[in-house]
Amino acid sequence: MLNCLKIVTLAAICGALNQLQVAESTDRSVQQLPQRIYGLLNELSCGLELNASAKFALLLAEFLIKQKLRYATPTRYERQLYYHLLHRMEQLLSCESQAEISELAFQRNVLLLPPSLKYGALNANAEYEQLALNYESLVEKGAPNATQSDLCMRDIVTLDARDCKLSLDCLDILTNEAPAYGYQRTHQVLLLYMLQHHRCAPRLSPTQLYEELIKMHCDEILSEQNAIRSLALGLGKYQDLYLEQATICGLSGYNEFLNWRNVMEIDSWHANESKEQHIKDLSLVFYINALLMLR
Repeated sequence: MLNCLKIVTLAAICGALNQLQVAESTDRSVQQLPQRIYGLLNELSCGLELNASAKFALLLAEFLIKQKLRYATPTRYERQLYYHLLHRMEQLLSCESQAEISELAFQRNVLLLPPSLKYGALNANAEYEQLALNYESLVEKGAPNATQSDLCMRDIVTLDARDCKLSLDCLDILTNEAPAYGYQRTHQVLLLYMLQHHRCAPRLSPTQLYEELIKMHCDEILSEQNAIRSLALGLGKYQDLYLEQATICGLSGYNEFLNWRNVMEIDSWHANESKEQHIKDLSLVFYINALLMLR
C-alpha cells in the first residue's frame, strides 16, 4: 500500500514538473517572439533584392497587424510594438518597385474581418495512418498547380470592386472539393482567404461559404500534418510544407495549427541559420499571427 502511494506521489510530482517545464518554455516563447520577428526582418535588407515570396510575406504580415488593430484595443506596449513593426515592414517594401501581381495583394479593396482563435473546430482525431503509408505518392497530387494558382491569385488581386467578376477558372479552383494534398491544398486555402478578405467577397458568396470551405480543407490538412509527424523523417523531409500548412490554416485562427507547440517547434528549426528563405518568409507570417492571437 505504501509503495502504491509512493508511486502515485512520484507520478503527480513528475506531472507537475512536466507542466512547469512546458509553462516555462511557453513563457520563453512569448518573450522571444518579437525578437524572432525582428531577427527575420533584419535579414531582409534594403541592400538586397527581395524576392516575391518575401514581399508577399511582408504584405500579409502588415495586413494581419492592421486587421488586429481595427478590431482590438491593444495595450500601450502592444500598440508601440505593432506600429514599430509596421514602420519597419513599410521601410523594407519601400525599397522595392512593386511590379509583380502578387506584390499587390492585400493592398486595395481589402475587407477587414474580426480575427478570432478557434478551439476544437477541426477533427483532430481523424484517421491518418493510411494516409501516412501513401503520403509520398500522394503529396504532389491535386489542383491547383503552380500556374493555375498564380493565375487565380492574379484574378483576385485585380478584381474590380465595381462589378466583382471573377473568372470561371478561378471559381472552379476555389470551389473544387476533389482530393488534393501538399502545396496544392494549401494554395487553395490561401486563395480562399484572399478572396474572403476582398470587398467583393459578400457579393460573390455568403460569408459562411468561405468559412466552410476553409474549414473543410484545414480538416484534411490537419490529417496531413498528423501523417507527417508520424513519419520517421517527416518533419525533416516536409518541414517547409508543414510550416506552410500551419501558417495558412493558422490565418483562420484554428488552434490546431496556431498554438505554442508549433511556435516552439518552429523556434527549434531556426537554430540552423542556413534555413531556406521560403521557410523564413513563412515563419515571419506565422510568428506575427502568433504574436497577435496567442498573447
